[in-house]
Amino acid sequence: MTDDTLHLACELALAARQRAAKRRRRASRRVAPDRPPPRRSPTQRRGDHHEDAALRLLQAQGLTMLARNLWCRAGEIDLAMRDGETLVLVEVRARAKSRFGDAAATIGRQKQARLAKAAAYWLPELTRRHWGGMHPAVRFDAVVFDSGQPQWLRGAFWLP
Repeated sequence: MTDDTLHLACELALAARQRAAKRRRRASRRVAPDRPPPRRSPTQRRGDHHEDAALRLLQAQGLTMLARNLWCRAGEIDLAMRDGETLVLVEVRARAKSRFGDAAATIGRQKQARLAKAAAYWLPELTRRHWGGMHPAVRFDAVVFDSGQPQWLRGAFWLP
């Protein structure tokens, strides 16, 4: 074997080992049916609590839940709801103290852009499942919690 052939063989073996290690890491992250779900941090549990409260508030107003925590690389949509023939995508935000602004102020342009990308990703699936493929009107709402008090912001922001 020449030095170039040996070098290539070593590189290929190293790449194969790295791919195998990556597969093992991915497999270990999947939750097996016999394993308990991973533990949630205190911050995640507070977020779950606020999402539950927002869901109860919106259901009391007559909205129907379609999906929860729709995640993609662009971002996450906390709640997907139905309000008549309108698809409502809800962002849930909470602030314990308003020293740096209220919870609604945290939904800036960058957050809105991430929500729009996530909506574009999930819209085909949601319309296929719940509207038979016909695109519904879409509205972005927010439920904000300032000092524990919920407030529903209908049409919190619009996309150009």
